[in-house]
Amino acid sequence: MLILTKREAEVLFWIAKDKSNAGIAKVLGCSEGTIRKHLKPLYEKLGVQTRTGAVMVTLTKLGLLIR
Repeated sequence: MLILTKREAEVLFWIAKDKSNAGIAKVLGCSEGTIRKHLKPLYEKLGVQTRTGAVMVTLTKLGLLIR
């Protein structure tokens, strides 16, 4: 079972909406560094190395990103 923190899930949602780190930071009210901090464990949990990989795994294997 995959367990993401609330913030990791929010970051993943905005990645899927094609937001940059700067764009995500602006929406979530934090710094780009904070976004980068959330990306590493997110990628590790999903077993990917890129934003595209994160979205693809989420959509194809987990059927998530419904909001």
